[in-house]
Amino acid sequence: MPKTSTTVAQETTSVATIEKDTSSNASTNESSGAITGQLFDRGQFFTPSVTGSDTEDSWTPTRHFSTDEAESSYASEIGSSDTTLDEDAIYYKNDRTMVAYFGPLPREVEEALAKTDFYTQPMSAKVDLDAGFGMVVSQRTCYIWAVQKSTMHRTPPVCYTLPMPPSTTTSAENAVRLPVVIFTKSDDQHSGVLACSADGTCWYWEDIDLCFSNVDQHVDTKISVTSGDYISHVECSGPLGYFFGTRHANIYQVIIKKQFGSSSLTATQLQVKTNGAIASIINMMGFAQNLDTTQKLSAMTSGPKSQDPQGRWDLFAMTRRSLFKWQVYRSGECNLESEAPILEKVTEQILRDYTATLPMGSDPRVRLLDICFIKNGKLLVLATFFDTAVKTASTPLSCALITISTQYGVPCDIEHIKYIQHTIEEDLRPEAHPKLVVPHGGSGAFIVTSRSAIICSTLPNIDFEELIPLKTDRIIGYGCEDWKQRGQELNGASELSIVCRSSGRLGIHIQLDGLLLSQPSKLPDKEQGTAQLQAKLEQAVFFSGKKHNPISFDLTYYDSGDLNVASLNISKLILNSHASLLSTSKDMTARLSERYRRIRNIIGCIQAANMTNLLSVDTRFQLCWSAEKLAAANAFWVQYQAWKGKSEPSLENSKQIIQDAATISLQKLGAHAVDDPVAFFMKYHVDALEDLFSNLQIAPGKLKSLPQKQQTELIKDINRIVVLSLRSAWSYRRQNIRNYSLQGSSRTEPWTGSESVIRALSAQYQHTREACGSQHKTDESTMEVDGDEDGHSDLTNQLCDLADITLQAYSEHLQYLEGLPPSSENNIRISTAVTAYDDAKSQFLSPLIELKKIQIAITLSQRYKDFATLVRLCNGDEKSITLYMNKYQQEFANALFQWYMDNDQVSKLLEQGEEYSDLFTVFLDNHDYNGIAWLHDIKIKRFVEASDRVQEVALRDMNMDRRRTMFSLSKLLFVAGGLPHEELDESTTKYANKINLELEMATIQALVANEWESRVGSLASLREKAKMVVGQFNSPTLAKQATMREALLKSVKSLLNRQTIYSEELLDVLMLQGTREIDNLDICDSALGICVNAADIPESRRLYVLQDIWRRIFIADADAFWQCEDVGDSEARDRLQATWMYRAFTIIYRAGGHKDEWMLRPEDAKGSMPESLFRQRFSARAGETTEADEDERSSRSPVEEIDYRAIKKDIDLENEELERRINLGQLVRKWGLIKMLVKEEDVKAQREGSVSLLASQDRDVEMTDA
Repeated sequence: MPKTSTTVAQETTSVATIEKDTSSNASTNESSGAITGQLFDRGQFFTPSVTGSDTEDSWTPTRHFSTDEAESSYASEIGSSDTTLDEDAIYYKNDRTMVAYFGPLPREVEEALAKTDFYTQPMSAKVDLDAGFGMVVSQRTCYIWAVQKSTMHRTPPVCYTLPMPPSTTTSAENAVRLPVVIFTKSDDQHSGVLACSADGTCWYWEDIDLCFSNVDQHVDTKISVTSGDYISHVECSGPLGYFFGTRHANIYQVIIKKQFGSSSLTATQLQVKTNGAIASIINMMGFAQNLDTTQKLSAMTSGPKSQDPQGRWDLFAMTRRSLFKWQVYRSGECNLESEAPILEKVTEQILRDYTATLPMGSDPRVRLLDICFIKNGKLLVLATFFDTAVKTASTPLSCALITISTQYGVPCDIEHIKYIQHTIEEDLRPEAHPKLVVPHGGSGAFIVTSRSAIICSTLPNIDFEELIPLKTDRIIGYGCEDWKQRGQELNGASELSIVCRSSGRLGIHIQLDGLLLSQPSKLPDKEQGTAQLQAKLEQAVFFSGKKHNPISFDLTYYDSGDLNVASLNISKLILNSHASLLSTSKDMTARLSERYRRIRNIIGCIQAANMTNLLSVDTRFQLCWSAEKLAAANAFWVQYQAWKGKSEPSLENSKQIIQDAATISLQKLGAHAVDDPVAFFMKYHVDALEDLFSNLQIAPGKLKSLPQKQQTELIKDINRIVVLSLRSAWSYRRQNIRNYSLQGSSRTEPWTGSESVIRALSAQYQHTREACGSQHKTDESTMEVDGDEDGHSDLTNQLCDLADITLQAYSEHLQYLEGLPPSSENNIRISTAVTAYDDAKSQFLSPLIELKKIQIAITLSQRYKDFATLVRLCNGDEKSITLYMNKYQQEFANALFQWYMDNDQVSKLLEQGEEYSDLFTVFLDNHDYNGIAWLHDIKIKRFVEASDRVQEVALRDMNMDRRRTMFSLSKLLFVAGGLPHEELDESTTKYANKINLELEMATIQALVANEWESRVGSLASLREKAKMVVGQFNSPTLAKQATMREALLKSVKSLLNRQTIYSEELLDVLMLQGTREIDNLDICDSALGICVNAADIPESRRLYVLQDIWRRIFIADADAFWQCEDVGDSEARDRLQATWMYRAFTIIYRAGGHKDEWMLRPEDAKGSMPESLFRQRFSARAGETTEADEDERSSRSPVEEIDYRAIKKDIDLENEELERRINLGQLVRKWGLIKMLVKEEDVKAQREGSVSLLASQDRDVEMTDA
């Protein structure tokens, strides 16, 4: 079967109180060095101290408390219900287990242990709580001192030494074997010491109280140990004496006889019958002449006195393979009743239970180590084994507890095997194998190793298990009370005293009463691991920091749990006073201080376990914030208590404001305080501290109702407590950034940077600012006195503090938002926060300048990087400017350069030295100051960048002459900084073409405007000039197109005013003005080029613009102009060559196929623009969304909104005219003649030997599709 896991009950701690209670009679007996022979207290470990005894502390009951009742609690008792113990003496505690310190070892023992080597010179310890003594045994000496369960020694106790019987064997193997020593009991309540060397030499001291005066006065005897064997075990069977066992399983009975005031020892080997089946047993037990060296003794134990007239006792001896049961009688008779080969049975059971990890044929190497008699007449055996088939030197040992019935007969009955969850490492040093201890015979059991104690239950249905490991110390012995002569009732409490090499004597107490009644339901493995990890971390938080605590709180063993959940749970429990181990002291100051200490230990314990990397960023921040809140709460409470202790009338308003804030906060949380709302909040709701600060506001109405002086005092008081609290929180964070690894930002909003806290701080700043202004006016109107000056100084200083903490809150809020995942919503929040933060800097720092707090304003400007205010403060101070430029580089430079721009100091900006050239370049690259940036680019010889900036300036300039000049300059700069032709890439070529196109567009508009100016003269007004120009337009349909004519009038007016217009508007003007050539500019060629290349014509509309061009080409000439039937061929040819169609087709044909896509047939030239695109073109430009470059279009002057329906009717007139000409047959026929004529001209030119500008082949270039 698989190993059982520790239950949640084992790891769930209860709330305990720890109160220090130092006795006035501490160390009285200890300092005197007296050792008395009287019996010591036989109560629990944790019993009340006896007046005048050698004790300082006692144990107290633990209590839970509920948040619904201020002090309601239920008891979770450990030990006596009316006892106390010093907090420093508790090393480990939860609802089931407690480990306490009972004092150091004697100095002589500490010195001996410090010098010993446990490989070659082992030492072991034993504590007999019934006798009231402890001992440490070496090969030659036994150190003895007095102990009591209920007594803790502050100083090392007095120690006495006894010599140990010598061993005559000198082999190296025997050199490391220790004497077997036991405390003896007698009817007169005096204790003695019985010691036996490895070779069987026994010495007995009858009375410890008397033997130290003459250590040589002892009684001795000799046990005849077979050669090659040695004494290894001893077991007390009450009045029947002491049974010594040898390594090879020989058993000897040593009886102490007292007669006539003297004592004697007799040693007898147990005799058995040798006939029948018993003969084999004798063989196995080593009574034959030839020893069976493979049958080695592992442990001995005895049962309680049997209730029969003969006074029978049961003695059990367990070897590596078998279990033997002896019956010993007061008469001296002894019988070997049974023998059971338990090793084979245990091995078979383990193989059945571990089939998953131990395949058939595997050897788990089971070892039977120890045995204890438990109540209900059963035996408990400790065994170790390997639970994996593959074994290495580092493979840990698994443990099992086997419950065996002691009924008569063979074979033995294995009732149950309990597998221990915790594993152990093998220790090869002498006296280091694990031991089994069952105090009171159950129900708690201890597996004691050299480095730890594993606690579990003897009952099969209880899965309780807990590990008490040591850091670097070593357990050398243990002891508990002898229960076998007492009642048989099952006690839920178990107590063990252990002796550590360096840490002295520790007491372990476990309470299993609750587990006997019911078992908690099983949790999923992950949740159970988290619960165990949380419990262990809580123990570490409360106890690992104690001085000289030897217990290891190793969290790595529970790494299957979620450390984030466990640490946050503990943090919240401590924060809100729900942690089980917190003190229940009524002193809130002490409780807050304790909670603050405990919550700081969380990260320290995680760091000590090297598990910080398992914490998420959010968890680390939240752990730090929880500690911050308690730091702030401590400062808040101390200040509030200082006010409560005073009866000054000026403080009454302040106390009332704080109480109201606490009451409001509690109401929002659904809690209600009975008496003091502030104390209740600090006790149970510190987690919501930001709510308290957000509610800590002074209502404007209440503030105005107070006299001016009381207003000022109230504001100052609230400022003082808020600033003190928040600065305590931030101070903790700054000091522990490395401990919590606070890199990056958390996805959880920081409590000090929440919007509610920011609003509260901002409101308080405004109150303080107004109070400063009122105070200043009062000072100016009245004679100032010292008190008024001090009050005003306090207010201004507090204003500086509030500016500091408010800007800190703003910066934290912004940092939190910037750490959120990118999204449109978060981007909006960030943008809003940035704007608010920038505004707050100016809002909070500017008043400081007015109040002459210049140095503080400079400090805060640097801290929060308000470089605009910093530039303002150092204006004209070149030394400071140089200092800050070198310190902050680009950030300060941006603010400085922006200040120059805002204050019309462009010349100073352009005169920046060479050392700041790069900073100025970056500033210009990130700002839209191309109007001056290109000058700097030329200065630093970035000609291509200068060309780009000049082009951007030109595009925004609506004056066609300046635009033409700027594009020319852009082209010149591009050429100056361009690459060789072979190195030009596609983007560079595209950029160059864009410059040429924009320059051509500006040139065309300038030429058209110049031509019109020459026609109309300079005397008429702009509107009259425009009317005159439009009146000369020669379009057959324009007279009927009123809306189109009005649009043309506006466009012409803009051109005459030297303002540029959009490309589509320019095309309307060019194609309707009637002139085929202007200043050697071919209108058709230019119009087609604009249509194809203009950047401000969206691709979705380009085909329809081409339709407009060809439609107007086809209807440009009058009908009479087309009548060619009645004239000769020469005149007809001349007429055809003078048409718009001839010019357009010649341009297409002479392009040699490069412009075929520019041409449309007459039937394809009808205007068919969809309504959505039509609206898009002729609607108002503001807010227009097109596929064109939006920035470029919006930079030009918007056109007034036009009635697009009227324009659509005007376009329909052109469509009707085109349709009419097509239907009459003239247009299509003449179009064919024109194409033929152009081709004939090309052929004729080739025959005459002239250079043909036509294509290399005769082809019809007309597009077949629209």
